[in-house]
Amino acid sequence: MNTPLPPPPPYHHGTDPQYAQLAAATFTLDDYGSALVLAGPCPRCGRPMDFTVVKELFRTTTTATDPAPTRAVVMYCTVETVYEGAPDGHTGCGAYWSLLLPATHP
Repeated sequence: MNTPLPPPPPYHHGTDPQYAQLAAATFTLDDYGSALVLAGPCPRCGRPMDFTVVKELFRTTTTATDPAPTRAVVMYCTVETVYEGAPDGHTGCGAYWSLLLPATHP
């Protein structure tokens, strides 16, 4: 039986170093060929979310024998819930953070 989520926190546009740590520990990374999809709970509001990264942005000129470089990706809450105080037309709780993702080869 699933436990219901508590009411969403008010909207707050901001970050915290802990957001990246929580996301790195809880998000999964799926490779769909042309895109990477990160899925997990938003580190601020705790609601499930997906974040899509177009894979083309990670193409590199390194060869397969070179170690794969990492890329910093700025992520943000994409939860489609109404957050008190959110600007009109905005989704998510306002949290954002950066994660390092491995680059992929063409």
